[in-house]
Amino acid sequence: MSLTSLLRLASATLAALGVATALGTAGPAVTASDDSVLRPVAGTSGPEAVQRSRQVRQRQAATAASSNSYAFGSTLDGKPLRFDPCTPIRWTANTGSGPAGGLTVLKTAVAEVARRTGTTWTYVGNTSTVPRASYLPGSAQESYPPVLIGWTDGSRSDLLAGQPSGTLAMARNAWFGVQRPDGTRLAAVRTAVVALDRTDRLPLTGPVSWTAVALHELGHAVGLGHTEDRSQLMASVMPRTTGALQVGDRTGLTKLGREAGCVTVP
Repeated sequence: MSLTSLLRLASATLAALGVATALGTAGPAVTASDDSVLRPVAGTSGPEAVQRSRQVRQRQAATAASSNSYAFGSTLDGKPLRFDPCTPIRWTANTGSGPAGGLTVLKTAVAEVARRTGTTWTYVGNTSTVPRASYLPGSAQESYPPVLIGWTDGSRSDLLAGQPSGTLAMARNAWFGVQRPDGTRLAAVRTAVVALDRTDRLPLTGPVSWTAVALHELGHAVGLGHTEDRSQLMASVMPRTTGALQVGDRTGLTKLGREAGCVTVP
């Protein structure tokens, strides 16, 4: 059977089952009279960048920030979009263009995020895949590619191309879910991609280091946004006084993890 015939057969089968195949916000159900139809919802976050402090003018916070400040990235119906903390998260690394010791840096950062969220991360090995936006799937799948973290540059990755000087890294994630017949929606982050700019010369650890950058971008990958509190690692400008997760960062990660319960998408 030709590929075209297979695609037509698959589309006909989905239509017969009453499954909507549009990507994005909830689309019209194929069988409008069937109240049991679950309509797909999907999207991507970001891209989220972190920059050097000397390159970015300090923003004036609208309200006084506290040491416990954090923010979520994308939300759906008022709830943060996050990985299902009850399902292991697979990840892979492209360290070919990174610094010596880069894989150790990434493993350390992943382990810290896993600890703070109560999630399990499984390293599936190195890869030569370049971190690009196209790495993220455009539709729901039976299985998803592992979270990809790696070093690249603006000539090879659209995540870094055209970014302001001082941009250290970019991250995006992809989420998929359903809209129930009663209008409520449920979705989970399924994978993410993190591009670290190899043209930056950073130390492995300490303030404004690769460890700090990796922690920041992994925070975005699992659902954190930028906070106005510039003392937190999740500020849009990398703090110069710390390379570790701060109180607000840790609180936000906890609220995205196992403490908040499983995310079971039908």
